Amino acid sequence: MIIDCHAHIGEGIMLHDVFQINCTPERILYLMDKGGVDKTIVFPVSYKDYNKPNEMIAQTVQHNPRLIGFARVACDAPDASGQIEYAIKELGLKGLKIHSMDGFPTREIMKTVSDLKIPVIIHAGMGTPPLRFEGLIQSYPDVPIILAHLGIELDWEKMFTGPLSAFYLARKYKNVYLDTAAATWIQYIVEQAVKEAGADKIVFGTDAPWFYPAILRASIDDLEIPEADRKKILGENMAKILKL
Repeated sequence: MIIDCHAHIGEGIMLHDVFQINCTPERILYLMDKGGVDKTIVFPVSYKDYNKPNEMIAQTVQHNPRLIGFARVACDAPDASGQIEYAIKELGLKGLKIHSMDGFPTREIMKTVSDLKIPVIIHAGMGTPPLRFEGLIQSYPDVPIILAHLGIELDWEKMFTGPLSAFYLARKYKNVYLDTAAATWIQYIVEQAVKEAGADKIVFGTDAPWFYPAILRASIDDLEIPEADRKKILGENMAKILKL
């Protein structure tokens, strides 16, 4: 089973960002078919408040069993922990996505995540250094934490420094994984991720619909690694995290 752990749906509030204007579940399903993806984790694009977007995600996955819903939350919202509990217990979502534009996770948020026994995908790289999360990782060793984008930086001069620190965190901490979303356009970084962090710590993600699963999957298929490791990256690792 091939699982894409990183995709967005919704109509975001940032009209200047063309990528966030209209991300439909139909588009995700189309791209899944093109890329041979069996299941995809979806969460909202960016909003100021995520209550209604999380409800939209829940309704979407209810009608599309190939999609798995994760919540999103603004970390500085007064009721952030309550929103997470509602999303997991009442809406049936399976995890949490935290983006740097939504703030940094608080102890209250992480305690709620730990109590709920859910995984967290955290935006890392692209201006947010992966090492920024080491204290959080140390404090909650029972929470599966997926650092997104292999920690890649968009600045060419800093392109490889983020991934090196992400690899370090994945090697050092049992609960840390790295997703490949929007990072596989530099094949060398993907190869180094497998070599440095190990296939057990890499999960396939795309950042659909902005990045095409078929193209990003090809970068995984092209890796010169044992087939057993490829299967781990493309789905088995994420299935284990989600207890599918």
